[in-house]
Amino acid sequence: MNKGQIIVLFHHVFLMLGLFAYGFNIWYALIIFFASMLWAWQVGSNVMHFGFAHKRYKDTLKNKFFALLTLVTGLGSPLSFVASHRQHHKYSDTEKDPHSPDHIGWKRVYFLDWEPQSINPRMLKDWITSKFQKKLHKNFFYYHCLLVMIAFIIDPRLLFFVVSPFVVYTFHVGSLQNTLPHMGGVVKNVPIMALIAPWAWRHGDHHSY
Repeated sequence: MNKGQIIVLFHHVFLMLGLFAYGFNIWYALIIFFASMLWAWQVGSNVMHFGFAHKRYKDTLKNKFFALLTLVTGLGSPLSFVASHRQHHKYSDTEKDPHSPDHIGWKRVYFLDWEPQSINPRMLKDWITSKFQKKLHKNFFYYHCLLVMIAFIIDPRLLFFVVSPFVVYTFHVGSLQNTLPHMGGVVKNVPIMALIAPWAWRHGDHHSY
């Protein structure tokens, strides 16, 4: 089990513990769902995806702050995401695609049982010069664990109903994006995904443009 899988597993457990300890309320559940959606949209999509992976990185204070925000999602460092995502676009749906469901199976893709292939340093030349990003990448798992402990100490509900739902939601939306649009070897739009992630359903258009 890799570190990403460990983080996701424990946050599913934390979320269940929170529901067991504090009970279920439909209105709170809806608030948490839409807050998680907003977080994944802004940090996962706008910052990690479009801001980091599809633009040239500049080692500014603003970008360092945004990189720290990704600790809340818990699904890997910005550096690892950019590496795998740029490789995914360059070699989409081929054997060099790090998370192609047709080549390694949808279960491995969905449950994070994959790693980026050997990366051409030129694909990351705007990132590997940043000491901050390399340190964040090296220690991401431990920083996230520290965040979990701090949230629990401040108030267990902060962990159970803010951090854990953000991780769980981002994990499932990201895994669905990496599997459904790419099954069958031809990337496509998946309109049904608009029900849980309105920005994510036009995956085929994203690859085209």
